[in-house]
Amino acid sequence: MMNIDPVKALDDKVERLKKDLKSLGDRVDNAQTDAAQQQLSTTNQIRDTTRKIAKTNDRVTELAESVHRLERLLVALNRKVRASETQKADFDTWPEIEKSLLARILAGQEAYARKTCTPQEAKDTRKAIAEYDRAALAAIDAAEALTTLPPNAEALWRKKYRQWRAIKGMARPEAPDENGHAGDTAAKSAGNEAIGRARELIRARIEDAVARDLLFPAWFENMLGPAAPPGKADDWLYTATDVVLYRLLHDVTSPASALGRAPQEQGHRRDLHDRLIVECAEYRKA
Repeated sequence: MMNIDPVKALDDKVERLKKDLKSLGDRVDNAQTDAAQQQLSTTNQIRDTTRKIAKTNDRVTELAESVHRLERLLVALNRKVRASETQKADFDTWPEIEKSLLARILAGQEAYARKTCTPQEAKDTRKAIAEYDRAALAAIDAAEALTTLPPNAEALWRKKYRQWRAIKGMARPEAPDENGHAGDTAAKSAGNEAIGRARELIRARIEDAVARDLLFPAWFENMLGPAAPPGKADDWLYTATDVVLYRLLHDVTSPASALGRAPQEQGHRRDLHDRLIVECAEYRKA
């Protein structure tokens, strides 16, 4: 039955709206609770998945290390088997590479390491020396004049004194070693020719060993691996040639370490040593 009292009817409508609002609020609370539970569930799943991935990654790392150890054991075993039935390559004895050839290479490397002046730099230095000598003569004249000037010649005395003082703060440049520059140029040229000849002989013997499937020395195989990586034979041969030449130049005789101890001083030898370490590590990984 419809309530004809407008106030009562309004109160009833307010009550119904309150009930509807409460119902809506309960539904929102339930939805938020469900969402929070869903988010918590998703977070837990992500954490579980992350833990599983971490465990799997650790396991993969362990397996990779095991495989690497197995590879090294197989290489060692293969080497022992081949050693009993395969002819060995000799990369330690080089009668065809004389000491004089190695000496020319080292002299060339030293010449490249020295800082020698160019013809233009020598010209500029000679000019600076001439200017210094002129200033020195002027200073000497000024010093002599100081001893003979009359007491009332104050302005002239100050001028001569400044000339004398000017030379005391200067240093005479060293004369350019033009003969040294010419000598270094000759040493560089001779060194380049010598290193080309040595590399040619070394590479030919390595290529012959590869072609005949000879057993490499232990130090060679430890450094460069048992064979050239696929597609990198020429680069591998270039680096292998440098390794052998390094041993000859720096008298490395270790049967296990290809390069011996790392040089402490900076210079060409240190640069070559570090480059070979990096390149050979890449070949062993390939």
